[in-house]
Amino acid sequence: MISLSLMHWLLIGNMALMFVVGLMMFGLRRQQNRESRRLDGAVNHLQKSYQAMSKSTIGMGRKIRQLDGRIQSAERKVVLPTTDEATYQQASRLVGLGASASDLVDNCGMARGEAELLVSLKRQPAH
Repeated sequence: MISLSLMHWLLIGNMALMFVVGLMMFGLRRQQNRESRRLDGAVNHLQKSYQAMSKSTIGMGRKIRQLDGRIQSAERKVVLPTTDEATYQQASRLVGLGASASDLVDNCGMARGEAELLVSLKRQPAH
């Protein structure tokens, strides 16, 4: 049988220790690679979500600008009635609520004769 010196046993022990450390480093490296791939996937998912949200936000901004333009266009087209018919309709409603000829002259800008005629027509009892 071969007898090994202390130096040989130290060399064998160091080599075994280096082998174990090498295995541990190999395992840690594999674990690090798996974690890196998982994190890359998560980052890619977040980037895609961010891009989708950005596109959606830009689309919503465009749609809001379109709707705002349509609203402004519609507001420019709205013309409040200033005709005599609208004035008479308003005066008729006021008489129905009990307004006097003086109230119609003050609030509707009607002539005194028109206001008195309208009040007398609206307050006549129905036969």
